[in-house]
Amino acid sequence: MTTPMSPSASNLGVHHRRSTRATSRSSSPKPCRVGTPDDYTKKIALYAKQRSNTLYAGVHYERLASFLRKPFEAPSRSSSPGQYIPPFDFASLYTFHGDGHVEFCQPECPDELQKHAGAGRNGLLFFLGQPSPEWLAHAGTAYHIDPEFYHRHLDFLYTLGREDYFSHPSLVTASRHIIQLNYMTIGKFRSQLQHSNQEHLDALRHSITSEMGEYLTTISKRITTSSPLFESIVRSYHILDADHFAIKQQVSICFTQIEKAWTVVIWLDTGKPLAADQPGPWSESLRINQANHRETFLPWIQTIPFAALHAKSLAVTQGRRPVGEMEQSASLIHLDYGKALDKQLMAEDPFYALHEIFSLCAVSEVQFLNVLETKIAADAALELGHDMNVSPANMMYFQSLLDSHADMLRGNIESIKYQEEALWPQPQDSVLRKKSSAARRSLLQDYEALLTRTLILSDRCKSRLTILMNRAGIVEANKSIQQTQEVTKLTRLAFVFTPLSFVATFFGMNLGPFTEITNAYGLWLYFAVSAPLVALLLVSMTWSMSELFLKLARAEKGKKKFV
Repeated sequence: MTTPMSPSASNLGVHHRRSTRATSRSSSPKPCRVGTPDDYTKKIALYAKQRSNTLYAGVHYERLASFLRKPFEAPSRSSSPGQYIPPFDFASLYTFHGDGHVEFCQPECPDELQKHAGAGRNGLLFFLGQPSPEWLAHAGTAYHIDPEFYHRHLDFLYTLGREDYFSHPSLVTASRHIIQLNYMTIGKFRSQLQHSNQEHLDALRHSITSEMGEYLTTISKRITTSSPLFESIVRSYHILDADHFAIKQQVSICFTQIEKAWTVVIWLDTGKPLAADQPGPWSESLRINQANHRETFLPWIQTIPFAALHAKSLAVTQGRRPVGEMEQSASLIHLDYGKALDKQLMAEDPFYALHEIFSLCAVSEVQFLNVLETKIAADAALELGHDMNVSPANMMYFQSLLDSHADMLRGNIESIKYQEEALWPQPQDSVLRKKSSAARRSLLQDYEALLTRTLILSDRCKSRLTILMNRAGIVEANKSIQQTQEVTKLTRLAFVFTPLSFVATFFGMNLGPFTEITNAYGLWLYFAVSAPLVALLLVSMTWSMSELFLKLARAEKGKKKFV
């Protein structure tokens, strides 16, 4: 089993044989140990310099190469790159032994990774939060990690202030050894938005785009300067209503194998707990809730048979439990991983070893869909008055979220379906193989159900939007009818007062003959003239003159025909 790598020219071991007729290429380069972390990062930097001189351009790796090379090119440093010890457990390692025993450790410095990798045992390696280049370089050297894995997980880092080469997503067959999943966490506002109206929510949602841009710019600068390290990364932030919000984070997975030993690297966005003094649009909610000693994020709720009767055994193992309160459930994944999985099967089947990661991401997605369904139902329950419009902004917002999650779930389903084609190791024992297949089918069933439900909710939003749009059209039509009726009344008044005004003006030119006592004419002459004129105008307004003339013409034609 070999792990595919991005091919480059002679630097990565691709040999060319020249002839007068054609030039042939060998197959993709095979995984091999690259020596030291310095050598590993130099190869990446060399690849990043390739532009128009090869079909395997690496120009999109420029920022990653610059980031990884920093500890090896610093002009002054009191200690060597390998001895740089960040003040946080960035890595957690699970090593599988042949007897079903699983060993857990948290390396204190990057140098320890080489020792663990040299043992030649299968295992799982967890990374947490914002990285340091030292850890990535040493891990890449020890476990021969494809740099594409780093590049994909830090994709937000390379498009800010740089030219985007639109390299993602790539072809499905080009990255079977890399899987990316998203997980959601629901947050509670508690107080600051309790009395917000729809216009305020729309304004907040509109401002989130710029706030998230500022946040990603800030953490990109922090990552490239390695200060501070291992904070959590948030990919997107969504205001659902005045009560709840949601944050999206990512877990990237990379399968590597050297000789017969394999390692699955699992990189979670969740590192140190999110804090109120850190950047991000959620910081105000954290500050208010922490001041009131309330939790901000809702825990994930896993529904498994008889879980309520096994609270003690399902708790995190003593000695690994976090000292302080963990705001997010995702912060606990690496501490006691695989508690409900078959340890023997985990040691032989790397994809089965990821079953809990897939399940937890699915649980978070279920919770997110439950919240969205509640919000959609609440919006649909709003009463529509005779002349009342309900804003379609919520339905449009929810539908956009659901469509993006549907695309994400389709990608996850493809990862599960095509796992066998990815040539990951399979258990040799037939019983274990059947158990592995059953676990994979259960994952596929869960994710297909999630996709179906997501599409149903999206269709519900579309139906609601259609109703709201039709209702808005009816309300506007009713308003137009009312305005037309009011204009008609004014027009009728004008038909009455216009001739009266005309007659009064006409006779106003000289009223002497009408007002003198000795004159034979009196004021009655005004009414005698104006009344027939008003009557004639009212008749012309009520009757259509064209229809009247048409009837007269038909009558005349009928008389002639009769004669």
